[in-house]
Amino acid sequence: MTPSGHTTLTGPDRAGRADRPGAGRGAQQAKLATVTLVTGDRVRLTTGPDGASTATPIPGPGRGGTTFGIRRHGRDLSVVPADAAPLVASGRLDPRLFEVAGLVRAGYGDEKAGQLPLVVARPTASTSATSASATSASAASSAHSWLPPALRPGRAVPTLSGLAVAEPKAAAGRTWRWLASTPSHVWLDPSAAGATAKGEELRAAQVDPATYTLTLRVIDRAGRLVTDPGRLQPSPTVVADLDTGEMADLTGGPTGLVAQLTAGTYTFSGIVSTDQGSSPTSYTLLSAPRITVHANTTVTLDARRAHLITTRVDAASPTTGVTTFGLVETVGGEPFTTLLTLHGNAPNQLYARATGTVTGRTYQFTVFRSLAAGSVTYDLLLGQQGSVPANPTYVVHDAALTRYDAAFAAPGSGLDIDGVWFREAQLPGDSMMGLGWYFDVPLPARRTHLFTPQYAGRSLAWSDNFDMRSAPTQVWYSEVCDPLRYAPGQRVRHTFSPAAFRPQAQGFRQGDGVMNLSTKPLSPSLRDGTLIVNDPTGITATSTLRRSGAVVARSTDPFVLNAGVQPKAGAPYTLDLRAGQHVPWSRYATTVTGHWEFTSAAPAGYGAPVPLLNTVAAGTFDLLGRARAGQPFTLNLLTTSPDATSTVTRTLLWLSYDDGHTWTRVKTTPGAPGRWSARVNHPNLPGRFVSIRTKAEDDQGNELTMTSIRAYGLY
Repeated sequence: MTPSGHTTLTGPDRAGRADRPGAGRGAQQAKLATVTLVTGDRVRLTTGPDGASTATPIPGPGRGGTTFGIRRHGRDLSVVPADAAPLVASGRLDPRLFEVAGLVRAGYGDEKAGQLPLVVARPTASTSATSASATSASAASSAHSWLPPALRPGRAVPTLSGLAVAEPKAAAGRTWRWLASTPSHVWLDPSAAGATAKGEELRAAQVDPATYTLTLRVIDRAGRLVTDPGRLQPSPTVVADLDTGEMADLTGGPTGLVAQLTAGTYTFSGIVSTDQGSSPTSYTLLSAPRITVHANTTVTLDARRAHLITTRVDAASPTTGVTTFGLVETVGGEPFTTLLTLHGNAPNQLYARATGTVTGRTYQFTVFRSLAAGSVTYDLLLGQQGSVPANPTYVVHDAALTRYDAAFAAPGSGLDIDGVWFREAQLPGDSMMGLGWYFDVPLPARRTHLFTPQYAGRSLAWSDNFDMRSAPTQVWYSEVCDPLRYAPGQRVRHTFSPAAFRPQAQGFRQGDGVMNLSTKPLSPSLRDGTLIVNDPTGITATSTLRRSGAVVARSTDPFVLNAGVQPKAGAPYTLDLRAGQHVPWSRYATTVTGHWEFTSAAPAGYGAPVPLLNTVAAGTFDLLGRARAGQPFTLNLLTTSPDATSTVTRTLLWLSYDDGHTWTRVKTTPGAPGRWSARVNHPNLPGRFVSIRTKAEDDQGNELTMTSIRAYGLY
């Protein structure tokens, strides 16, 4: 089973929804982004509504065994591959090239930019021959023959003795081989709009009468003193001020790793690798959670005193997809992580040196492992709050895990698509950090997944996200689920991309009268979460907002309508949506319409959701979004409102089997609040489609009339 993606589960009856962080009414959605690094590796970055982040490194082609250091410091989040760490430590590579959160903020996520703006210093004359040999013969005669052909030269940058170049992300893997072997210095172009200066907070090491020397004597498992900070991950290697959160670089020297510090209290953590010849490389977590500096100080951290980390499940001989281990803590009130991600089933041994108990701040020793045993997969998030334990041995029994029966549906037959399922757990407390992994999923498919519902005795909030794609770089849409908490032994069933497919709308109104609306014309029947279409090619739409019958806003964007400032007093509004699609990734919802009637006023506080009703139609569809022809079928209708004080009073249903030319009313029976059901006698027409029309009302006068042509199929 090859890990490689990330999904969102949705199903007709999700348990464990009592505690849903970030899923309150009108809550913001999680943000997804992918960043391609200069090494050719990619990082999937998820930021939750509360700011919690998860960085999932995805090795580039031919780099399956790469390890990655992950460091979060405040709002910055860096992911550094192991082979780049020494170059960052030596100053040859700008650390901003790996600060993925900053790259996204600057507009260099893969969704917005196909290249990275770099500045590359010209190699010295002694290395020009080596550099030239790496370029093509046709480029050898040019003024930029020392550059590989993939790098597109631009202006000269005299202050850095270099040349501005554009690196196409598609060529990053090939370019990396040149960058790693050529003694050039590489920076993120300082003139790039919005570029953030990761590392500006690092205090330059300098001798000053007001500073003291901190020497860290880091000894690896072979008994060797570490004098090169590039031996440790994450990179750059730093100590952090416990009070202010400021970081200071550690530099190498004959006595160990050295920093010049003012008097204060500091913390250090790092993961040192030990290569012992024929044995697999081992990785050891070393931490000194409290270092008091009021004179020249030496601290020894000996990896030979660390203890082996082991995990065991009931399944025999499971294979490992990924392991992430290290520390997640707060420093100066901000998140601070020391994490290493190892891919694949390599027999690397992991160790951790025990610490004393840490109080007064979050200090979490964490081990995340994604395993596979036959058709069953595991996500284990283990560890301890307050210290690194002396015995990091974990035995996990299936009965104590949550069982997740996931179904991955395809929106029709004959589609050249597959999926990627991402699972992420947000650690408890104020660390604001998540850990997770991903799985490639053929479509359609089913999977049994077991995972830990608790960490150190506290419940975990798990998020599920699913990418529908036709290639690793061609993601059509993402399903993003609300974080949910689960109980030990609980069994959950969930379907991704569930039929029936239909339009939906949401809105938010601010206290100053500004109203923004979003529409999703091709939504599956998700209960918890939302759909994000990454490539709108083939989707057309027009949405119109009227106030008291007069048009106040119109949009041809299929997903957004900005209504601007509306009168603060309450007024009747209507929203009309008409959309069509001809896309290669779906056979359903080819034409949809929505008509919403609602009353809206500016809220007394900062903001509140617009009272738009939405109806989903769920049933026991197969994994191609179809019901059986010629047999009775139950459609379950759920109408929801973001207004907690409203009550849905009725939901009506019509069906069509000729793409909306004729409609038949179907009786609906009320059940629990907001729920209706309909017993449908589908004709014996396999291969045909079913179109649906619903009308819903609540006791506040809000209405929805929705039509979806080809909402699901028959077989």
